[in-house]
Amino acid sequence: MMKLLRSIQKLPQYDRAQLFTFIESELNAVMPDLKPARSNEYGRVDQGVAQMILAKIYLNAEVYIGTPKYAECLTQCSNIIAGGYSLNTSYLKNFMADNHTSPEMIFTLQSDGKVTQNYGATTVIINGEVGSIENNGSALGVGGWGGALRLRKQFVQKFDAPELATDVRNTIFSGTRPIDISNVSTQGQGYILSKFSNKSSAGVAGANSTFVDTDFPLFRYADVLLMYAEAQMRKDGATNSSSAANADATSLGYLNQLRTRANSAPVTSANLAFILDERARELHWEAHRRQDLIRFGKYTTGYNWAWKGNSLNGVSIAETMKLFPIPDNSIKANPNLIQNTGY
Repeated sequence: MMKLLRSIQKLPQYDRAQLFTFIESELNAVMPDLKPARSNEYGRVDQGVAQMILAKIYLNAEVYIGTPKYAECLTQCSNIIAGGYSLNTSYLKNFMADNHTSPEMIFTLQSDGKVTQNYGATTVIINGEVGSIENNGSALGVGGWGGALRLRKQFVQKFDAPELATDVRNTIFSGTRPIDISNVSTQGQGYILSKFSNKSSAGVAGANSTFVDTDFPLFRYADVLLMYAEAQMRKDGATNSSSAANADATSLGYLNQLRTRANSAPVTSANLAFILDERARELHWEAHRRQDLIRFGKYTTGYNWAWKGNSLNGVSIAETMKLFPIPDNSIKANPNLIQNTGY
């Protein structure tokens, strides 16, 4: 056993292309052995999950390996769309204590206030949504942490357009709060959000007022529709530097399914800038934004937000920040690992 551990610890370091190929080949190899989408026990991996991971790596392939794979992304998105998923009729029911019943969930991080008590996933989100001024914990089914999470102005402004005035995805509350956060430690600055809740769709609070019952939607069907539209547009020539509105009829149909569900005006055309903003409106606080900004070429330079680079109005950051550092403990365990540039 000790010899085996030593050999594992000293495995060679893969570059991005090697890792991409490994993940792609492993998923394709295991696909026939997985149950069809939506036929497995809730919380267990099925073909829909594997297809979603493939769609994700293909959408980001130009970043990962320098080679676009948008046609492959479209194929996987189409497979998922044919897999029996559907949009929940109510957007906010995807983020409630009984969201495991939503037909939109492809894969979630499960939470249960009695048996999975931890401070990760939606526990930190929902307790963090409680404002220091508002004390709105009872409305969310938790005690709350008094203003831990607030919104940057740039996200709030994504809902400023008149056609978004009735958009149900906008759960932003301003009250008497200033929109700007001039001092991060001042909990009364910055608007707050109430997207996630520890109450069920029937209004019943979760079993525990700290540890929530709400599952975190790691992969959600709405994302597939947005991914399809973006992959189609990029395959057909749209680039980060262009403003061409080249969403085809199928993509517009998928985008307008989301707009209609959100009670916002449908669109008759769409460019990549719209897709990026719509992803923010639909998927905020679902752990997609950093990856999206990197793919759209706006993470390090060209787009600033409050406190980016630890500056009030935001500043550009080094290109090396597109990669995370390798943890020191991992490098100590395997001397073959080389730290990423800049760390």
